Amino acid sequence: MLLRGAKPKVISEALGHASVAFTMDVYSHIMEGMQEDAMALLDEVLPSGVSQKNNANLTPILSVM
Repeated sequence: MLLRGAKPKVISEALGHASVAFTMDVYSHIMEGMQEDAMALLDEVLPSGVSQKNNANLTPILSVM
């Protein structure tokens, strides 16, 4: 379901898990390319012109599971 784009919350509820964190801890490790996809999304939301040198000053808005 994760590979097909279903939302983790929906998957968690369908499987009867107590939390989305548990679902992601159990199943996300099997997904090839998940880190790369997350970094591509991060690139989309970072302000234009942010470089490796000055991104340490940014406040994180997402947590990585």
